[in-house]
Amino acid sequence: MVMLTPTLPIEGERLVLPNGYRATLRRITRESRPLIAAAMTRLSPESSRRRFFTPRFQLSDKELDYLTSADGVRHVALGVCGRAPDGTLEGIASGRFVRTNEDPRVAEFALTVIDAFQGMGLGKTLLSRLLGAALVRGIDRLRAYVVPDNKPVFGLLRSYTPWVRFSYDGDLFTADIPLEPIRSARQAAA
Repeated sequence: MVMLTPTLPIEGERLVLPNGYRATLRRITRESRPLIAAAMTRLSPESSRRRFFTPRFQLSDKELDYLTSADGVRHVALGVCGRAPDGTLEGIASGRFVRTNEDPRVAEFALTVIDAFQGMGLGKTLLSRLLGAALVRGIDRLRAYVVPDNKPVFGLLRSYTPWVRFSYDGDLFTADIPLEPIRSARQAAA
């Protein structure tokens, strides 16, 4: 296991995937709405269920408004996009966290990667950028809710945040990632 090094997200960061696909990391804004709507239609039923806990292929206007209204403080949302074979811009992955109402030092996070781009390191990249963004915003813990059969997410979290703590409520696992081990490692390195 290797501890993931948090990295601050850089608007316009260029990524080259193992298959040669060139992508760009960017903030999700209102202008991202059509990319998110189109990306939903390209999720497999399995990937959709793992992300939304039920297969979903369309988001309501209210959901799209929420997903594209990140303020950069309470709600941080990042997207990865590139060019489809026909040259049009396409969304291929997203990651976000939203501070909880109960405790602003805790934020719930989620990752989504379009099936054709899974297994290419985008989950790891987005998790690293979310961890970096959470650290500079004073967040102490990231939390995700995970369906029991989501092996890719369990593998990602166990591999790169080995101190993650899982609990199970009978339906979903809660993955809590305390950020103190990262802060301590940074202080020790300094």
